[in-house]
Amino acid sequence: MEQNMAADDKSNADNFIVDGFQFMSESDTQKASLDSSKIKLLQSRVKSSKPTDIKAVYEKAIENKIFKTPIGWGYLTGLRRKLLESGYADADLIPIPIDVSFSKHSALDNLSVKQRIKPQKQEKKLDFLKILSIICNIVLVILVILLFVIAATAESDNIINYKSNVTNRYASWEQDLKDREKKVREAEKRLGITDTSSYYEDTEIIDDNQED
Repeated sequence: MEQNMAADDKSNADNFIVDGFQFMSESDTQKASLDSSKIKLLQSRVKSSKPTDIKAVYEKAIENKIFKTPIGWGYLTGLRRKLLESGYADADLIPIPIDVSFSKHSALDNLSVKQRIKPQKQEKKLDFLKILSIICNIVLVILVILLFVIAATAESDNIINYKSNVTNRYASWEQDLKDREKKVREAEKRLGITDTSSYYEDTEIIDDNQED
């Protein structure tokens, strides 16, 4: 199985060779074959050895981006060499552009400085919003606590302090009644009224009936 796969890979690699260059994919191989055909066409039509004619072909091929693979770039390199040998200076010839990167790089390398800084600004903005949200929640909690404290300590009845206020008022009324009863008995003693048992018994009966 592995031997068959290795044989298939070798067969595919052999099919990806064009003019001594071995390519990695069928698509690149087709582009290389197209460059090779363009070179043969130029060689058949442009047979002049004049430096000016060679320079015209060289510059036209670069400006129109005729070649896309190392095969075409090699042909342009040959033309450039002939022009330099004929007396042209290196500064007189436009460079051969290579549209392929040969080093690995991240997507951030293609971004401008402004684009790289932008995500950091967004992160800072998100952090600020989080902090603001936390502060708002804390303030709301404090306000709720203050409302409960104010409601619990208020003199007027409300849903929070109603029970405690009623209990306190009842205790106050009960104490007032006891104080009044004490004063009445003291006054009776001063006036010489001693038989008040029937009055208090009737009062106790009334109180018992009210409690029942």
